[in-house]
Amino acid sequence: MDFKSWWYDNRTTKWQIIIGTLIVAITFFGTFSYLDTYQFEEWKYSAFSKSLMGILMGTVALGVITGVIIIFQSIVSMDREKNQKIFNERLSLYKQFTRQTMNIITDNILDKEEAEQLKVIEKEVLMIASPTTYRKWSSLYREIQKLRSSDEEEIENEEEILLSISDKSIDFINSCRLDLEIGVIDKETIEYSKSESRIEIKKSKKFTVSNFADYSTWLKQRLANDKKISDTDQSVHREVYDYISQEYADLKIKYRKHGLALYHNNGKKVGNLNLDNRYGVALTLLRDVANQYRFPEIKHQCKNTRNDYKACEYYQIINIDKFDQEIKKEFANSYSIRNENKATLTAAHNDIKKILNMN
Repeated sequence: MDFKSWWYDNRTTKWQIIIGTLIVAITFFGTFSYLDTYQFEEWKYSAFSKSLMGILMGTVALGVITGVIIIFQSIVSMDREKNQKIFNERLSLYKQFTRQTMNIITDNILDKEEAEQLKVIEKEVLMIASPTTYRKWSSLYREIQKLRSSDEEEIENEEEILLSISDKSIDFINSCRLDLEIGVIDKETIEYSKSESRIEIKKSKKFTVSNFADYSTWLKQRLANDKKISDTDQSVHREVYDYISQEYADLKIKYRKHGLALYHNNGKKVGNLNLDNRYGVALTLLRDVANQYRFPEIKHQCKNTRNDYKACEYYQIINIDKFDQEIKKEFANSYSIRNENKATLTAAHNDIKKILNMN
């Protein structure tokens, strides 16, 4: 390491100044003491020589002290400039985040472009935010990723997700204020802000998930919304529904717009049974760790539920034209995963890209 780099290393500069000052003080005080006590031989120029040495040493001491002051001022100036730049970058990033989040919440959709922008913001927050603020951001980021990616998609508990995003946004902003050293918001104001935001969201948002009273009512709206559904698909869908409702009577069935959401009595979802003209009869089931979370080896066509990491714990069997023992076995397996509370696939899995074939 060269001298300049060593000297301006902000981890050691303060010690360098202190130690350097002590060395200078000891050297010059010791030298002056020596000149004062040492008996020079009688010489007609001795007084002149002592005066000249004193002047020179005083000049050097003054130069050293001046240098130390200049270096100290330079360090203070650099620290001030660095802190100002960090402040400006943080302020700009936090404003950008706030605008981006509000845009996402406005339409309840996280499209591909917005997801890419948030990934960039995530890295920038990691780079310049405090650890506490980054943890607040990470918690919020995970909630934002749960949003639907298009108008056509339906997700469970959309209202709860938006309310959670609103609460976590306020917590993140409060942590940002602490980073910017402009003071945190008191707890009473935070709770009031969260309460008002929740009221506004519930008033202004129209959520996509709808429940229908029974299977017949659900099927009627499904056929009205998708007139290209074939009679064969209707028949197979009804066969699957009758089997599940009889053999797994403990499951709670919620009739959504595009299909049936099937819940275990522990509150966790076992899967979906959908019907449309694109994928026909489609079963959404849980991936099995015993199969390394891969698609099952069956003759039916399987696909990922999405083209990203959302809902990665599920896969789909699509265009089911025959409800056979293979599908019954896979449904039983999905039920068993919830019933026995087995581990499910998460986006943090080391081989997530390979499993989803997203390399």
